[in-house]
Amino acid sequence: MMRQRFAPWGFALSGLLAFGCSSSENPKPSLVPPQTVEMDNETLEKFAEEVQEYVQLRRSVLTHIKPAVASNAEELSARQRALTQAIVAYRKGKKRGNIFKKSVEAAIRRTLQREFTGPNGPALMKEIKSGNPRVEGNPRPQNPTQETMPPITVAVNAVYPDASPFSSVPSTLLLKLPQLPEEVRYRFVGRALILRDTEANVILDFIPDVVPDPTIPR
Repeated sequence: MMRQRFAPWGFALSGLLAFGCSSSENPKPSLVPPQTVEMDNETLEKFAEEVQEYVQLRRSVLTHIKPAVASNAEELSARQRALTQAIVAYRKGKKRGNIFKKSVEAAIRRTLQREFTGPNGPALMKEIKSGNPRVEGNPRPQNPTQETMPPITVAVNAVYPDASPFSSVPSTLLLKLPQLPEEVRYRFVGRALILRDTEANVILDFIPDVVPDPTIPR
């Protein structure tokens, strides 16, 4: 499988232009490890197109939602609810694989399988358990020594509960996965990898059973 260095969303062209303008200078080496995605060009481009198509839909939805005052918690909450409801309505009928196409899913599964079965696998799975809503809950207000675990449904267009914690996604894994625009993020729920809208809390797509740890509930 071809290994690709994946440029951050929206910054590839500007980075090239900046380099052209300062080619006479000696650039300092980056301290950030390179993004290395083992996925062929066609599959990677298809995934990027599907994500960007969603981002465009999201931006279109936002034009019909009244902006909220940043300091007004009630307005911010109302805006989030409106965005969530609109996205779910616009994406009605979407099924698993609408963004994680078969070729994309297969490539991601290969990547995660290799990482989880490698030398750092146990450490990665331990980190994924942190904040995983199938493993950890939130302290009860009446008794902080006890936890409450809000039910969460892993399905396309399901709403991720506000009260549920968010799993950690190890940085070493993020370097192996295609980069995402700021509107969406990878998360783990149980053993599944989900793609979630960061503001609307909508699960856009998911890949089940990618974490080979039977101690983590599905």
